[in-house]
Amino acid sequence: AGRALGIGPLVGAVSGVSIDSRSLRPGDLFVAVRGVRFDGHDFVEAAFAAGASGAVVEAGSRPARSRDDPGGARAGGVDERAVYEVPDTLEALGSLAREVRRTSGAEVFAITGSVGKTSTKDLLHAMVARVRRVVATSGNQNNEVGLPLTLLTLESDSEAAVVEMGMRGRGQIEALTAVAEPDVGIITNIHPVHLELLGTLEEVAAAKAELLTGLEPAGVAVVPALCAPLEPHLLGCGCRVLSFGVGPEVSGADVTGWLEKQGDEEGVVWVLRWPEGEARIETAELSSYTLENSIAAATACYGAGLPMEECAKGIADVRFSAGRGEIVEVGSLCLIDDTYNANPAAMRMAIDDLVRLAASRKARAVAVLGDMLELGPNTERFHEEIGIYAAEAGIQVLWGVGPVSEATVEGFRKWRRAKEGSREGWNTGHVVSSEAVTPVVDSLRPGDVVLFKASRGVQLEKMVSRVVAESASGRWTDGPD
Repeated sequence: AGRALGIGPLVGAVSGVSIDSRSLRPGDLFVAVRGVRFDGHDFVEAAFAAGASGAVVEAGSRPARSRDDPGGARAGGVDERAVYEVPDTLEALGSLAREVRRTSGAEVFAITGSVGKTSTKDLLHAMVARVRRVVATSGNQNNEVGLPLTLLTLESDSEAAVVEMGMRGRGQIEALTAVAEPDVGIITNIHPVHLELLGTLEEVAAAKAELLTGLEPAGVAVVPALCAPLEPHLLGCGCRVLSFGVGPEVSGADVTGWLEKQGDEEGVVWVLRWPEGEARIETAELSSYTLENSIAAATACYGAGLPMEECAKGIADVRFSAGRGEIVEVGSLCLIDDTYNANPAAMRMAIDDLVRLAASRKARAVAVLGDMLELGPNTERFHEEIGIYAAEAGIQVLWGVGPVSEATVEGFRKWRRAKEGSREGWNTGHVVSSEAVTPVVDSLRPGDVVLFKASRGVQLEKMVSRVVAESASGRWTDGPD
């Protein structure tokens, strides 16, 4: 720990690292990280009271020691000999995590991309867990605090770690890569996300590609096949590159997968193919982007030299994080809870899956689509295009949620107006926020298949909770009309 912090040996042994005095275990080293709502420096005394072996603080953040007690404990139980000053506690947290990562010997898989990071992390965790002792990012803890905390959970017998890397600008993936030092780096895709900060798709690709340029020559880069914005960055990454694609014959893809046939009412059968073999996998209902994410995760396993047949079985074991395409049966309704995030590409795939699932059940396809955030100056156009796409795909009922989603509804109506003229039977509506849930709930019929999807800031999960609550009271108990 002292080496990681750039100082001499610490006063006491360190059994763990914590940034929260409430959950700190005796023997943990407390790192006083500054957050948006809390400053860890305010909880140093509480950390020592909980049994901390020491505290890492920023230089100058605490008053000087009393002259009457220059080397001992201050009132309040703080052992000043075990208070270690550093220039930046957030960097110190990363340094401690990197030291644990190095000493553990675990193989590290790091995931970034515009869409599907968390789902791919969940899938890869389940697949690697079939053959290795593995730790993984919890929920969406994918930033400069969450990633180190994940690595700090590595134990002496851990064999692998799966970490997720989020970003909002240039340099952030580079910094996270420097902490994680991954063996395998996965980029799920490049889509128009974070355009408000980065401006262009090429800049998004450059930001994500910081993961690839941070890999060692012995590392493996996993990327989508035929992804033009990434191509310039693959030439200089200096490591082995593997590509993945959806479909039996994707040009240049090393690992591919595709749906072979529908399974029974509750499942599907799909094929996974890699250079030395092929596997057929039976799983629960699989969305289009879950299929793509599964192939990306399988390619990472292949790149790491893991047994593919056994890893593939892990896909059936996966438990996805909340709000990422989970199918929930409530009464006679089928809800697709995809409320965690959204962008144009993910919206289109979710709409396709909604239409396919509704058709298989001979039910109405209802889309509740909220605002997509961080799309830059073309935000309104992107939303209108999604409305047009929903109409073309065959969505029968469309609700827009949020101020910008009014353009989604207008796009839907524009397409219907051009094709049908009359407004009769259009079944569209718009509400200003997720709080205005009543008209949406009242529009649902028994048997509907309903997609809820929006960016996280819209909090569309509130609508899902309301529908679940209404169903529990006995609403929508009958089958489709």
